[in-house]
Amino acid sequence: MYTAETFNLPLAKQSLKAVPGRVDTKGIVSAVLISLAMIGLMQFGERLDTVLFGGLFPVSGRIISFTMIGFGAMMYGMVPGLIVAEINPMIATATGSSPIAPFFFITNALQAVAAILAGKLVKNVVSLKYCFVYSFLATVLLTSAYIPLHVFYFKMPWAKLIPMYAFQGALTLIIPPFLIFGLLKTVRHAGFFEE
Repeated sequence: MYTAETFNLPLAKQSLKAVPGRVDTKGIVSAVLISLAMIGLMQFGERLDTVLFGGLFPVSGRIISFTMIGFGAMMYGMVPGLIVAEINPMIATATGSSPIAPFFFITNALQAVAAILAGKLVKNVVSLKYCFVYSFLATVLLTSAYIPLHVFYFKMPWAKLIPMYAFQGALTLIIPPFLIFGLLKTVRHAGFFEE
């Protein structure tokens, strides 16, 4: 009889608690490397969002950040997840790659929080169920954070906001779970999970 393995956060050292996670050299260096990969991908995603949506609605950037920040938090826990989340906003703010780049400090941190919360709700992290719960929580948290920014700061009308939030939500609920699940399966088969 086959019994499925259950994996919990952080995957790179499952005997640790998810908060603070793996804060040794391996966890910190790995988080920085994941962050560098995210920065490279985000250079493309943020430019694409600026061309398509004026930079006010990060659609491709959100898909990339959901995938990379979620992956960092899932592999190494909260502190390394926050490292992955916060290096890109520093670069984006310094280079002015998006009009809402300073706001990424908040939204990216919320994605790391969503990964940890999803780990509390779904016991097996390496499952599509977990990936969809994470994506749902991150989408709800980010949309909740963006509403005040768009309404009060940019003074955008609801007639424009509702279709854009629906479009963003649909893409972030469908695409990142499969990307993350694929990453987790690949890393698992490569032998990077530890007890």
